[in-house]
Amino acid sequence: MYILLCFCIAVGSYFLAKNKRDWAWLAGGMAFTAGADFFLILHNDHAPGIAVFCLTHVCYALRAIPEHRKPNGRAVLFAFTCVAVIAAVLLTLDNAIALAGVYASLFAVNLGLNFKFRRVNHNAWLIIAGLILFALCDITVALYNIPNYLGVLLWLRRVYPAIWLFYLPAQTLLALSAITYHKRRNRHEPQ
Repeated sequence: MYILLCFCIAVGSYFLAKNKRDWAWLAGGMAFTAGADFFLILHNDHAPGIAVFCLTHVCYALRAIPEHRKPNGRAVLFAFTCVAVIAAVLLTLDNAIALAGVYASLFAVNLGLNFKFRRVNHNAWLIIAGLILFALCDITVALYNIPNYLGVLLWLRRVYPAIWLFYLPAQTLLALSAITYHKRRNRHEPQ
């Protein structure tokens, strides 16, 4: 339910967003996040959930690229096609661990692009803080699920509450990241 609220905040931020291209990629990423949560939280189905989260990180990676360096339409189509083909192949194999590797790679590219272009991107530090919290959530999710695959280390199952401590603030920061925040004027500054 909370992710739907974040999605609504992201969609509603259209009117407060300075850069509509940035807003569009954020809204797309939030929509895919809601879709991934549908599979992961409501149906406990890891493979399709991870596959949809891959699309989230494609959106956020493309969002990080500044307007003057934007990829052409073929590059965007190629990126989405690659992810869709990889996801489709891995879904037929039902191999959530391999799909998690693809996800981790896309997340690393996403984070790297956001760091690389942080000086030219609007609200870059808000986005980076959200992505770091997102990564900490994903690490916690991995630790939580390790016993399912290894059948050992049952004490790792106790990390479940930490997932939400990272995930909810991460999604909030990302949902608010398209809004244009005006700098406060110094009262000694001439008007």
